[in-house]
Amino acid sequence: MKRVKWHCGLAAILIWCAPVLVAQDLGTITGTVRDTAGAALPEAEVLLAGKRALTTPQGTFRLDGVPVGAHLITVRRPGYIALRSRMVVRRGSWHYDYVLHPAAAVLPTLTVEARRTGIYGTVGDTGLRPLPGVRVQLAGKGGGETITDSSGRFAFPASGEGLYAVRTDHPGHAPEQLFVELKRGEGVELAFRLRPSRAVASRADQVAIQDLGRRLVMNLRNDRLSTGQLERYGSLGLCDVKGIVGRLGVPPNGVITIIVNGSNVMEGMPVYALCAWQAGEVELVEFGDNVCRDVTRTLVDLLHVWCTRFNERARSGAGRLGTQKPGVPFVVIWERR
Repeated sequence: MKRVKWHCGLAAILIWCAPVLVAQDLGTITGTVRDTAGAALPEAEVLLAGKRALTTPQGTFRLDGVPVGAHLITVRRPGYIALRSRMVVRRGSWHYDYVLHPAAAVLPTLTVEARRTGIYGTVGDTGLRPLPGVRVQLAGKGGGETITDSSGRFAFPASGEGLYAVRTDHPGHAPEQLFVELKRGEGVELAFRLRPSRAVASRADQVAIQDLGRRLVMNLRNDRLSTGQLERYGSLGLCDVKGIVGRLGVPPNGVITIIVNGSNVMEGMPVYALCAWQAGEVELVEFGDNVCRDVTRTLVDLLHVWCTRFNERARSGAGRLGTQKPGVPFVVIWERR
């Protein structure tokens, strides 16, 4: 009888301890979501670590049982710019306040088939007046930079088959970015309508487009998904898009590096953080199981990763170049703007 009582006592101890051990690795996140005027935003969606909540009529939310560690929180609501931010969840309860900015209502960029090959177009304001002197970047084979003429026109006649990113930059106006895919012998005419803005163009964004151009020139189609390929997945999260997670070569509980718009680096993110983006919100995704395989080395330089490289003597066992650490799995997400 004593042995039975002892085992029952041990079982009771284990049952009592189990929730305590779990609770030590979990946290609770509460918060509010408001607009720029301070008004509460009900029905805003909050995503964190695979959990989802909708804000109350008072704009509040609560997420219980969130695993401790680095995560990506997403707050979004129709009509507002989605907010995504890296968060380190700790034990206990923590409160955060978020502000969503209204999405600008602008005319869509017009795309029509051109009578000649290459990429051409015009840049104007929202009043349809042409804008001369606008800097236009074209990332991809045959790309470069140009300035719009007195009629707001630009031309890249040397661009051929392949994927391109087109970006405009003009003082007093918000930059616009568009991805275009040309087939052999095709041409396209674009019509940008820039909205007024006091924001200063980021040098980091300009460099990111230049770096992207070098990678697009290599035309490594197996390492990316373009707008046309992503459209078929609609509202599915990137975590459910066929080919991305499998190509990363990491376990479900593994971590990756996420790079947003070529310059915003989020290291040590769980794989399921990719669920924060719907396929329809993204224009281009680049991915790979090892950033050191980026032959242009633009991502290697961005992440400050030292990659092990062998010369001919090293292959024969005579020596090797450097004592560098290996690269990391990565996903580069180019959002619709």
